[in-house]
Amino acid sequence: MFRLRFFSASVAVLAAVVFSASPVQAAPAAAVSGGTIEGTLTSAKGVPVAGVRVLVSSSTGKNDTLPLVSTDESGHYTLTPLPAGRYRVGFYFPETMSEQWVPKATRETRGAWFTVRDGQTTVVDESLFPTGALDITLLGRDTSEPLAAFCVEAIGDRYLKTGCTTTGVLHLEELPVDSYLLMVEADGEPGVNPEFADVIEDTTTAVAVQQR
Repeated sequence: MFRLRFFSASVAVLAAVVFSASPVQAAPAAAVSGGTIEGTLTSAKGVPVAGVRVLVSSSTGKNDTLPLVSTDESGHYTLTPLPAGRYRVGFYFPETMSEQWVPKATRETRGAWFTVRDGQTTVVDESLFPTGALDITLLGRDTSEPLAAFCVEAIGDRYLKTGCTTTGVLHLEELPVDSYLLMVEADGEPGVNPEFADVIEDTTTAVAVQQR
């Protein structure tokens, strides 16, 4: 009887030791949901461009819940969280109602796709188109003398910019290199005077438009 009790007690102790020595199974780590796109926007000269709204478009077409951000003082931006998938990234310029999509595309459909994976960061940097400037004068119909007051709409494939002057010369700067159709209208006079002009990088080009 004593031996039976001793055997039973030994079995109980051994079982306790075995179970206490078994490793505790850790709970599986929760999967990270969503990833990040980040990058820096610079000018053609490498200068950070701040305060520009960042555009992001998903291949699924579900863009309503995607982050809304702008570039900071360093030209940097971060889009997070983004569901895993493919995205296009662009930048919007409200003063000219123009967009630039990575890499250097004027339309979203020409932009590249970038893949986002859960828990990972995709770097998407971009630089703006090189720019130049125009000095525009409008010559009178009868006298060919410069008119003081007129307005111009400069229309390019990449850019649209408007301006007016009362000094006889309209300076339009930060125009991406391109060919532009200039629609020039004299103050208080009917009719538009069209003219073509090419913008050259880091150059101010003088353009004299003859009133028609």
